[in-house]
Amino acid sequence: MTLILSASRPFFLAMPYQFKACSFSRIGGLLTLALLLAIDFSAVAQVGRGGGRGGDGERRGGERPKIGQIFGRVKDAQTGKAIDFVSIAVLSQSDSSTVGGGITDKSGRFDIKELPVGRYIAQVMFMGYVTQTVSDIRLIPKGGTVQDLGTIHLEADVQALEAAEVITQSSSLEMLIDRKVFHVGNDLNAVGSNATELLRNVPSVDVDIDGTIFLRGSANVTILIDGRPSGLTGSTGEALLEQIPSSTIDRIEIITNPSAKFDPEGMAGILNIILKKDKLRGLNGQLEGTFGTGDNHSGSFNGNWRTTKLNVFANFANNNRNGFRSGDSFRTQFFTDSTSSLDIESMNTTSRSSLSGRFGVDYSPSPRTTWNVGLRINDSGNASSGWAANRETFSTDYALDQFTSSVGEGSRISQDLDAGFQRTFGSDDHNIKASVRLSQSNGMSNDSIFIQTFDGLDAGAYPDGYDVPMTDEFLAFVNSNDPENVKLNLQADYERPLEHDGKLELGWRTTDRFTVEDQQNFTADTAMNSTSQEFKYGEQIHAAYTTWGRKFGAFGLQLGGRLEQVFTSAEVLRAGGEGGNEDSAFKNDYFSLYPSVNVNYTVDDRNQWQASFSRRINRPRSRQINPYINNANPRELRVGNPFLLPEYTNSVELNHQLTTRSGSLTSGLYYKHTTDVIRRYRWTDSSGVSTSTFVNLASQQNFGAEIVGMWRPSEKLSLRGNASWYVEQSDGSNLEADLGNNGVRMMLGGQVTAVLPRLYKLQIDGRFMAPSTHLQGDFSGFKTMNMAVSRDYFDGKLRCTARVSDVFNSRQFSFTSSASNFELESLHKRQSQFLYLSAMWKFGKLEAGNRRKGGSRGGESGGSQGGGGGDMEF
Repeated sequence: MTLILSASRPFFLAMPYQFKACSFSRIGGLLTLALLLAIDFSAVAQVGRGGGRGGDGERRGGERPKIGQIFGRVKDAQTGKAIDFVSIAVLSQSDSSTVGGGITDKSGRFDIKELPVGRYIAQVMFMGYVTQTVSDIRLIPKGGTVQDLGTIHLEADVQALEAAEVITQSSSLEMLIDRKVFHVGNDLNAVGSNATELLRNVPSVDVDIDGTIFLRGSANVTILIDGRPSGLTGSTGEALLEQIPSSTIDRIEIITNPSAKFDPEGMAGILNIILKKDKLRGLNGQLEGTFGTGDNHSGSFNGNWRTTKLNVFANFANNNRNGFRSGDSFRTQFFTDSTSSLDIESMNTTSRSSLSGRFGVDYSPSPRTTWNVGLRINDSGNASSGWAANRETFSTDYALDQFTSSVGEGSRISQDLDAGFQRTFGSDDHNIKASVRLSQSNGMSNDSIFIQTFDGLDAGAYPDGYDVPMTDEFLAFVNSNDPENVKLNLQADYERPLEHDGKLELGWRTTDRFTVEDQQNFTADTAMNSTSQEFKYGEQIHAAYTTWGRKFGAFGLQLGGRLEQVFTSAEVLRAGGEGGNEDSAFKNDYFSLYPSVNVNYTVDDRNQWQASFSRRINRPRSRQINPYINNANPRELRVGNPFLLPEYTNSVELNHQLTTRSGSLTSGLYYKHTTDVIRRYRWTDSSGVSTSTFVNLASQQNFGAEIVGMWRPSEKLSLRGNASWYVEQSDGSNLEADLGNNGVRMMLGGQVTAVLPRLYKLQIDGRFMAPSTHLQGDFSGFKTMNMAVSRDYFDGKLRCTARVSDVFNSRQFSFTSSASNFELESLHKRQSQFLYLSAMWKFGKLEAGNRRKGGSRGGESGGSQGGGGGDMEF
């Protein structure tokens, strides 16, 4: 960007439109430059007329030729990331008069031309950073009128950051070429909660009654922690999210159309949860404790210690969650010559606890080399008890009543061990990375189920509690499962910068996953029966990928391709039962290509467009292909399908973001086409027993739109609203002639954050899910609202928060399902209304460390530039 000073035109009016329309968060840096230039405007005007004081920017006989040029790049000294909208002021070395200036672009680069020949100094300024001064800039014909200032590293100004703390730091949404970044901010409704509860406030994301994560209505989502796989999938992955305190989360990246660099698994896309790591030197951290009604308590510690070469971070958390789940369903079964009506009422209480820890070390023996190692350990347990009352009446005037009581418990120990290496060459963008991660989990679960049958018993005669009088007519089931999961990831990446802000990436990744489930069933009735099954599932994925990108003026282009070879094997070892001993083996090997295209177009500093295409895959989970029959309710069985195929999706998106000084508006359209769609499927036999499993539908189409608006009318009020609308068209004609659906879904969300008198902060957020149509049924929708209030004490070191979840206790799920021979209506409610009281204490005092004099100069290969200057100590 070139800034030309004119004596006849005010400097501000001479600035390009992009400079005047920059976002509100960057106004401070721009005003600093404008004010500095305005102070010396008269001097510059005199220079423009050839009169006034003499200096290096002028000559007595007339104006010096404007053939000088300086350029360079500005980065954060700690993170190495480029900083845009940094102000660069060019001052005369003799009298400090201003002769020119500019700001950095999105890649942190600046290029200031048409400077008069002479000697100058440059001041590099941005809000929240220490101003750097580059001296002895000589633009003279003998030594050259073009000078490269290299990479200038800015250090964070801790004291300025403390003084400039915004009263209300709300969440924000940023759109990059291949993802959207949701910055968590100080969301009060996230205080004392976990990652699962925090995701409920993220646009495009939904969480159902069981804690399953949905992205744009699809549960096929890949969860990453700090850009790496968590090592766990399915229900265990959802349990892992419940054990991550929300206070440790910095931002969430929503990648709905990932490039070929990412694992293609997850049809809906990727949610990358970035945890906090303090970038400043010294020791700091925070302690948080939460007390909740219903014995829902949690506590966490997060600490960080950083020196020039060493960074050590640790997090420990304890989480206790208790609650109930009630259900009521009514099923009508149509037989050839009769009809039955089954009414099921159930109540379950659950208690979950976990103790988790995360520890890591980053060691940089030189500015270009970094080694890291990390360990995550989690020990969790759960206990449940419940009952279900079944009353089935037949059109033949026969009634059958059953009362089922159950007691269950389980535990799981999991650990992730990872190590990595990074080496940069010349610049931070030119590097090679290698990493290895080993994940392992062992679990144990036992479910004891007691069923007593009564013929013709009145509905009001169900036994209370668990004191079920045992007679000769009863069944007792004991189901146990001891799962073990092992996952190994090996990955190597190479990145090299190219011309025109381009980049080339090459990589290789190998994933080896092995699962063993030792399942046993013991049945006690008039005869004693026992069966056991060992299910083994192995999967190897070998992938090679590359991406290439560059800029063409205002356009950015990124192309990618990924090749994968997958080897899978499943083995079932059965013992006992009617069939005696039986072994079965299944294999499904496949080779796939995954292309990706990402394009963005920057109209100006306020308008940005983004378009993308990618191919994705959803691989069957072990629980979906495990043929073990779950008979927790003998009238409603569940079983996996070992012949399940992976599903493939081709996805196209178009997004736009408008940014103003007080807010932003992000909107998008998307279309997806999926083959071999994995869906849950239910049927009933002639005796009225229902079986639920997983099948592959022929195809499915999804298209929709979403919009997210953020507006901050004042420093004491911020508003956020989001809406999504999408259509799902499924074709299951490969199973049944008329199987399929054309469903429309809509979700609305909003959040209000305000500063009240006496510096209290109030936050209210709400969500509404509209009724929708699904395969074999309809969902009635739901609505919910949360509220929180907080206040800071002791100069912000202590924050106290009170939070109420589901204020009106309205979060419940009802569903209707039908087929040719049955109709089902069900209503489920999980306890969701709680009161939480939280306190968070931040420790560590910010102190300025030793700052290097002068500025960082030279090329990007210049030694220790990235590690010096403006060090901050706690």
